[in-house]
Amino acid sequence: MTSHERSVILQELSDAKVAHMRWVKRADHLISDLPVDKEFIPLEATACGFAQWLYNAGSTLRTKENLKDLIEQIEFHHDNLHDTYRSIYKIYFIVPEHRSLLHKIMTFNSHDVSNAEKELAKEHYAMLKKSSEYLLELIDKFDIQIRKM
Repeated sequence: MTSHERSVILQELSDAKVAHMRWVKRADHLISDLPVDKEFIPLEATACGFAQWLYNAGSTLRTKENLKDLIEQIEFHHDNLHDTYRSIYKIYFIVPEHRSLLHKIMTFNSHDVSNAEKELAKEHYAMLKKSSEYLLELIDKFDIQIRKM
C-alpha cells in the first residue's frame, strides 16, 4: 500500500467517523425534543453516511487478512446501533400498538410522545451511546492498523 493510498483510506475513514458521530447527535436531538427530520437519521444500517464507507471502501479492505475480523466487528456493532435506533424511531415516528384506538385516531401522524415513552427512548439512547463509543473504539483500532500497513 502506498502512502497516498493509506492517506486516502484514512481520510475516508475519518469522514465516515464524523458521519457516524453526526448520526448519533441527531438521535440525541430527537430524544431531547429538538426538531429533527426523520430522514436525517437513516433507519437502515445501509443508508447512513458511515455505511457508505463501510460497504464501499471498507468492504474492499476485507480482503486484507489483518483487517477482516475488525471490519466484521465494526459491521456487527454498526448493525446493532441501527437496531437500537429502530426502537427510538418507533417511539417518535410510529404510533405504538399499546395506545387505545381512540388515541391512535386522535394522534394519527402526530408526534406527541408521552413522558413514559420519552424515558424509554432515553434508555434506548443510552444503549445506543454505549454502542457508539465501542464502535468508535473499533474504528480507532482500524485506523491504527491502516497506519501500520
